[in-house]
Amino acid sequence: MSYRKSETSDDAYRKEERWNCDRCHTEKVIVKEIPIPTEKAMLVKLLMSLSEKYELEGTTISVGLGEVRAVFRFPEHDLPKLRAIAENWADRGYITAKDLLKLEKAGLRDVAKIPPKWAPSKRELRAEATRNAFN
Repeated sequence: MSYRKSETSDDAYRKEERWNCDRCHTEKVIVKEIPIPTEKAMLVKLLMSLSEKYELEGTTISVGLGEVRAVFRFPEHDLPKLRAIAENWADRGYITAKDLLKLEKAGLRDVAKIPPKWAPSKRELRAEATRNAFN
């Protein structure tokens, strides 16, 4: 794989991938012209990734001429705490009255209604695997 400055545009670069087939011994070259991201585009990408890292109920991102606005909506209740209560209940076989009141207040006395934790993104999994390999 090689990267070069684009010959047609100052705001892009050329990505060239070479693939070799072991069976038929042919070479395939894939050339893509990728625009260089602006600071606004990088910021929007960062804001969009926050919903993967944190348990947000919703996100609204609007991009204007000279501004980027983001609105994050959080769930009414602390879901990680409710999940921990449910796991303790499953492990111990009983629940304290204080924890039961927390679940009832959230409207989740039936622990099956507690939404599961979102799966981490592929990027986070790769970064974690890299950290584990070098530590």
